[in-house]
Amino acid sequence: MQYRLFFRRKAKTMQDQFVVYPIKIKPTGENSSNYLVYLPDFQGYTLGEDYDNALFMARDYIGTRSLFNKLPPASKRLPLVGGSETALFIKVNITSFRLQHGVRANGHL
Repeated sequence: MQYRLFFRRKAKTMQDQFVVYPIKIKPTGENSSNYLVYLPDFQGYTLGEDYDNALFMARDYIGTRSLFNKLPPASKRLPLVGGSETALFIKVNITSFRLQHGVRANGHL
C-alpha cells in the first residue's frame, strides 16, 4: 500500500515498511484466558486478554517501540518452547502504525 503525504504543497509517496519478529505466547494459568507474550528481541513482555488480543498487543508493543526508538535487528529463528508455549513470527506494518498514531514521515508527532 502507498500513502500520500503532503508537506508544503509537495506530495511525497511513502512505501510500507514491514518488520517481522519472533514471539513466544503462553497461557497465564489453567483457569485464565489471558496470554503472556514474550518478545525476545526486545527482552520484553506484554499481556493479552485472549489469544487474538495477545497477538494484537505484540504488534502494538513493536509499533510503539518504533515510534520512540530504533528497532533491534530481528532474529531469524523462533525461540525454544515447552509445555503450553507457542512460538511464531509476527509481522507489523510500521508505516501504517506510525500514520495511525500521528507520526509524520520525518518522524515527528
